[in-house]
Amino acid sequence: MPKHILIENNGDEIPSESDETLLESLHRAGYKMRVSCRNGVCEICEVKLLEGEIKQRYPELYLSVDSVQTTRSAPSVLACTCKPLSDVRVRIEGLKSPGELSVKKLLCDIKAFEKLNHDVYRIRLQMPATASLSAEFFAGQYLDIFLPDGKQASFSIGSAPDTGRDIELHIRHMLESEMSNAIIGHLKSEKAVEIELPKGDCYLQAHKLKPDTRLILAAASTGFAQVKSVVEHLLANQFGNPIYIYWGACVEEDMYLEKLPMQWAAEHPNVHFEPIVSEPENSPGWTGRTGLLPDAVLEDFADFENVEIFASGSPGMVYALLDACEPRGFDEANMHSDVFAYAPRPKS
Repeated sequence: MPKHILIENNGDEIPSESDETLLESLHRAGYKMRVSCRNGVCEICEVKLLEGEIKQRYPELYLSVDSVQTTRSAPSVLACTCKPLSDVRVRIEGLKSPGELSVKKLLCDIKAFEKLNHDVYRIRLQMPATASLSAEFFAGQYLDIFLPDGKQASFSIGSAPDTGRDIELHIRHMLESEMSNAIIGHLKSEKAVEIELPKGDCYLQAHKLKPDTRLILAAASTGFAQVKSVVEHLLANQFGNPIYIYWGACVEEDMYLEKLPMQWAAEHPNVHFEPIVSEPENSPGWTGRTGLLPDAVLEDFADFENVEIFASGSPGMVYALLDACEPRGFDEANMHSDVFAYAPRPKS
């Protein structure tokens, strides 16, 4: 009969098979923890035993929490060499739940600096090759750039996690901003930059989407970077569900890389692309769709059954889109945006 491990950190309970170490049980369930030698010598995989009984191979130890109740702190065991003899309850510092990624600071090489339109630049970074310094991220997450003076700024990752060590950023240069000038100046003139990633809870994993999900990816301005990461991840994983991309800009010259989503739509029947200009009077020659992004979505969707929306843009745009869709039955729980974290609406 399998024993169970209750993880105090998050309340999860996982089975421990016969003759399986605590570490093996955790890894089988998708958890990650600090570990090195795996034979009990380095003592990195220390675990606090709160309840239950264990047998530890090295150093050899039989331990029942009931026998040490007089101690002020919970006894420590080593996950790599101990086996539960009963149901146990443990606390593990630094334990990562299944799917949870470690946030890391890295010094990345600046591989390319390219101007995409009148004020947007594409920067290509490369993370270190050393395995111990590598970092993972999910499609849709962002990173922080750190300047030598300690100032930092956040930018969406414009590349998919499926592309290895390379990272792409789309950064708008705002001449009136001292911080923007400093970041562009550093990226343009230096060979490396310090970053921290991954950041953000607005992300997507292709294998977790339901077969009947319809996706709306709504972006304004450089919010297209987040959309690009998501779409390239979906296409790399052969996601066949309908994908509707709405990209809003004030004027046509604010668009960049627009031929890329056009190519996605041409090559993949499930991808649909709608560029929208809100000030056509200032965009001579524009023959595409005009108006506001939320209005365009409402024109195209009679209902929002099985629809999930990922929105990347200003708080005004994101909340306007939510307010437009809710009267048609859209559930707020199915909208995902970093705006909800950094600019939440006041509770009524």
